[in-house]
Amino acid sequence: MEERCGSLLDGKVAVVLGASSGIGWCIAERFASEGAKVVVAARRRDRLDQLAERIGGFAVRCDVSDDESVRALAEAARDRYGRVDVAVNSAGLNLPSPIRDVTPAILHEVAGVQFFGFFYFMRHLGNLMAAGGGGSLVNVTSATAILVPEGIAPYSGCKAGINFVTKIAAREYGPDQVRVNALAPSFVPTAMNAFGGMSLIDDCRVAIDESSPVAAAFLEETPLDRIVTVDDCADVALFLASDLSRSITGTIIPVDGGNHLARLPSFGPRRRRRRD
Repeated sequence: MEERCGSLLDGKVAVVLGASSGIGWCIAERFASEGAKVVVAARRRDRLDQLAERIGGFAVRCDVSDDESVRALAEAARDRYGRVDVAVNSAGLNLPSPIRDVTPAILHEVAGVQFFGFFYFMRHLGNLMAAGGGGSLVNVTSATAILVPEGIAPYSGCKAGINFVTKIAAREYGPDQVRVNALAPSFVPTAMNAFGGMSLIDDCRVAIDESSPVAAAFLEETPLDRIVTVDDCADVALFLASDLSRSITGTIIPVDGGNHLARLPSFGPRRRRRRD
């Protein structure tokens, strides 16, 4: 049996985009605790500086919807550390709207982050890792790209597209020893989406009252009967980033307590066709 010692990411260089809050922040913390040198990136530079100081990382402001900004992120990581071994994209933007009310502005803004941005990230970071001998690229997508939600078609449609492109990227970059996978969380309480029944714990975590309507609805549809946390997502990202998953590529892992086996809760009255 192969012996293992030390931390899972000792000596590795990781880029985490979308690190200024929530899941991305937690992933960056976890990677640093496992020995990685971490480049944290997002649009909010003040938050990045706080995180970088906390984990001994390197902060780079990046707008994922801008191809040149993503290119500059890859180059900054290479110039700083000489290579990149792990790249995680946890950037997110959701502008809920039923299809009948979606405007070009909504669609373009969401797609800029959730589709084009992820595509840019895979290309620039995938190319960099391919040139360096390989690595692991991880996209954070969504359970709403697996199930069929109402009211968030721009968001879930883009996420579903990226799930498919993840598989294509896994085939294309496989000969370069670059693994490409995704994790697809269900509802995750974070500081960014805190609402009634939720209270802040720290910069990326919140406590949620499980009797609140949202929590109760998801628990009802989740076989493991628990709400997914940012730490759950970070654990799966760590697995995908590490050599423990060295034979896994092109996989979309639901991080949802089994919610994909049931359905997404519906909130608000449903529209039904009138029958005469």
